Amino acid sequence: MSGRRHLTRRAVLRGALAFGGAVSVGLPLLDAMVNFSGTAHADGTSFPHRFVLWFWGNGTHPGAWAPTATGPEWVAEGLLRGLAPVKRHVTVVSGTRLPTRGVNNPHVEGAAGILTGGNPVIHPEFSGSSDWDYMTVPLPSVDELAADLVGPAPFRSLVLAVTDLHGVAGPGTAVRYTSHRAPYLFNAPTFDPAAVYGRLFGARPPDLSRASVLDAVLADGRALRSRLGAEDRARLEHHLDALRELEGRVRSGLPELSCTRPEAPAPTTSYRERARTMASLSAMAFACDLTRVVSMEFSSPASHSGYPDIFPDGLIHNGARTSFHEYEHSLGYTANVRRGLQYFVDLFGDFLGELAARPEGEGSLLDHALVLGTSEVAGGASHTFSDFPLLLAGGANGRVRQPGTHLRLDGALATRVPLTCLRALGSTAEAWGQAQFRTGDALSSVLAP
Repeated sequence: MSGRRHLTRRAVLRGALAFGGAVSVGLPLLDAMVNFSGTAHADGTSFPHRFVLWFWGNGTHPGAWAPTATGPEWVAEGLLRGLAPVKRHVTVVSGTRLPTRGVNNPHVEGAAGILTGGNPVIHPEFSGSSDWDYMTVPLPSVDELAADLVGPAPFRSLVLAVTDLHGVAGPGTAVRYTSHRAPYLFNAPTFDPAAVYGRLFGARPPDLSRASVLDAVLADGRALRSRLGAEDRARLEHHLDALRELEGRVRSGLPELSCTRPEAPAPTTSYRERARTMASLSAMAFACDLTRVVSMEFSSPASHSGYPDIFPDGLIHNGARTSFHEYEHSLGYTANVRRGLQYFVDLFGDFLGELAARPEGEGSLLDHALVLGTSEVAGGASHTFSDFPLLLAGGANGRVRQPGTHLRLDGALATRVPLTCLRALGSTAEAWGQAQFRTGDALSSVLAP
């Protein structure tokens, strides 16, 4: 160990593609890049902070979603059973309230409140009909603030989405987009995993070669192996294998290439598979330090989707096919609705599992990240805002206590949780939010001393 050579964290594998282009592929964190205790980079800098906002629409089942036991011995069961594999990394915060005013559409009020800490802004052209057509957020969303805190990366953030966004007739943005830089200035999400892959690792060229990006860098990889110890060589092979598997998964849906620009890949019919691929891409982007912030909008506020993965025959009410949003409004928390609510958390757990499975130093990517899972209402059936769903995961480089716990904070402001995230990422702001959402009271029992 004492005689090993150090590598910079920015080391990459480089190569030339058969059609003449150049490509580079980031490396995982190797022992040669960290100090001898495995707690920081070899140059003494700490591992980068990462932040994920993972959002789903239409909330959960108030009063029935949280674990029975509080403290670190909480059990991942019921609607949270999908968190069982990553339970030690997760803190559940139940019982909080989001104090919306109740004067505008509840889905927009809730989204603006929990994501930006403010009340929605109404466009001057508002005419009194379909108010969410005209509403936007008042402030930057929490993922945008996180991007200011975690330091620069090639991509300021990845903004991803899985299910179709609910359309509106006017200029409103708050019911469609969760990531905003300012009022009406939203970060448009990418739905296509192939497009995300191309953005991160190089677009596939429109020629007949179908050359693999990885094939182009293998010579550089062989040269690097001779400079690494046994554990780093194994880690490098694992990284390249994972990239090749991911490349193959994305390429499998691409049409055959010709000498002209190919058509865009056909969208997957499975939201579950799209979400899992986006999780893999996010983990790889973190591992290669291509970005430090991900905003994952699994479904937009109000959850206007039929979720064919779990309801292949559609959701039928009064003889007509309907969306999950309308179905829940009509029937309440039926077995089918609870199945949908569990599905959201299952996929959140899958995302965490991708980060937990990728080692970094003595821990994992999840140990060095902070993930906030939430929605825009506590319950979609009657637009309630008490017992708001808030899930925190990851260790934030030691700034968040692990293992996770269950905090029941009856009546506390839900906005204390986004503030806690910002404090864990290094914010020194006195408070977060405006008006009735404003709070300076982070969760001290979650933050490590």
